[in-house]
Amino acid sequence: MQNITERESLKGLIEVLNHKNKELKLLYETSRFFSTTLDICELYNKLFDVLRNIADLQDMFVARFEEKKRVIKYIYLRSVLEESHIDVSSIPEIPLAPEGKGIISEAIRKNDTIIINDYQKRLEQSNTKYHITNEGTLADMDTEKEYIIESAMIVPIKLNNKILGFITLMSKNKDEFDERNRAWIETMVNQAAIANKNAILFSEANIKAKEKFKLELELKEVTREKDLMTKEASGRVKENMKIISSLLQFQSDYVMDPVYNEYFKIARVRTQVIALIQDKLYSLDKKGDIDIESFFYVLVPFLFEKYEISLNRVSTYINAKNIKLPLDKAVTLSLIVNELITNSLLHSFPNKKKGNIAIDINEDESGKYTLAVRDNGIGVLSSNKGKPHSFSMVLVGMYVKKLGGTFKIERNSGTKVVVKF
Repeated sequence: MQNITERESLKGLIEVLNHKNKELKLLYETSRFFSTTLDICELYNKLFDVLRNIADLQDMFVARFEEKKRVIKYIYLRSVLEESHIDVSSIPEIPLAPEGKGIISEAIRKNDTIIINDYQKRLEQSNTKYHITNEGTLADMDTEKEYIIESAMIVPIKLNNKILGFITLMSKNKDEFDERNRAWIETMVNQAAIANKNAILFSEANIKAKEKFKLELELKEVTREKDLMTKEASGRVKENMKIISSLLQFQSDYVMDPVYNEYFKIARVRTQVIALIQDKLYSLDKKGDIDIESFFYVLVPFLFEKYEISLNRVSTYINAKNIKLPLDKAVTLSLIVNELITNSLLHSFPNKKKGNIAIDINEDESGKYTLAVRDNGIGVLSSNKGKPHSFSMVLVGMYVKKLGGTFKIERNSGTKVVVKF
């Protein structure tokens, strides 16, 4: 008799050990799967299948709780009536129910797992109800499906003691959930909570990456449109300047007075310089600040050519190393240099006199710039009012004011104009 009792006791112990071994194996396999997926639907599909090994489940709801908004949002639903999860996108956000109302709301307030063995009675107290039909779809009303839910377990999804949401397990059996399977179910849900958080972080990162990619595409499109508009505007300005230059050339052919003819010539070159600036500087804008020295090496030979003065007769020296300016300042500075070089070429070296012109610009420690344009010619006399160069100095004054700077003229063995801005 004693041997029979011992055998029965040993048999019972073996069954318990086998059951524990099965649970541990299931936990290991499930945890391993959870660590390899970042898809929330895959995660909860696996959890549903695993929990059905622990309890006789028919339905499983997963809801997210947003503490700041105090709302519940269903994100997943699975039923034995369907092989895959059911679309819950039509379920709106549900406000937290008042005290004594709402099964999920009660679990949130208790911040703990709750077991319900009179589910249908408790469901009557809820303001918001959704039912699963025999076709495996959602309905606002009960349509007499092939089983009736009698018991439920609501398990909080927690991470660092903070409620992220809840999993509702439903069974057609009364008293299906108890303290015996509660600990095991909570363990599985905790494993899912960690994987769920990783999946959410991955999803958010993925969404941000897509948004960033979309913004980058939009930025490229805006940049492309801007470049096209700039190119079109630049082309129009260049064409307009050519038309104005041609009109001035045409009109000057009928002017016999050399002084007025000089007016026309300077005005014509001004329009051509504006076209040159439009062509060269605006095309460089997308590359950042403008390298001033590079452009001066384009502008100065252009002026020599237009005024038919040989570089062998009047030599030039340009020192503007490492000077880079924003487009608007570079344009204004170029217009100033145009006027000053034009003055020197036309008035400082009469009768084919030889000489030199120097352009020097530097930046001090405070970020202020100093431009000096000097020549060793006969000098520009201030009494020559009415001459073209007098108007040039008026323009220089206007451009300097636009830069927020000052300028002065020094006459000593030639002419030197110093601009500070």
